[in-house]
Amino acid sequence: MSDTLSIDIVSPTSPAMEIHAEEVRLPGAGGVITIMPGHTEVLSLLNSGVVTAHNGEDVTFFAVHGGFVEVLKKRVLILTDGLESADEIDVERAKVAKERAENRLSKNGPDGEETDFARAEAALARALARLQAHAREHY
Repeated sequence: MSDTLSIDIVSPTSPAMEIHAEEVRLPGAGGVITIMPGHTEVLSLLNSGVVTAHNGEDVTFFAVHGGFVEVLKKRVLILTDGLESADEIDVERAKVAKERAENRLSKNGPDGEETDFARAEAALARALARLQAHAREHY
């Protein structure tokens, strides 16, 4: 087996897990970060998005919702506010959440209520991350 990374994922919404992969891609605060064994050590914020762990032809997909990533030479620690594997995502619920967030962003709420745009944008980012992870879309 080729050189692999040990990837530890910790979230308050799911049990901690450890996976091994030759490459991992994640949604860093400054854009997508691709990590391979021997990568420069990094500490970064995570945005909502898709984490992909590549191991040969096998690719595992997760939706993450914010947090931090620490990269060491052969270890990646992901501390995230929310984590969902592609297989456990409720697609219909994510579609409804996406539509609701888009509606909130396109206008003010009923009865002249002001829309909380930051909250609506975060909800839209979470819904899109879920849909992309479930569809197994690469960056």
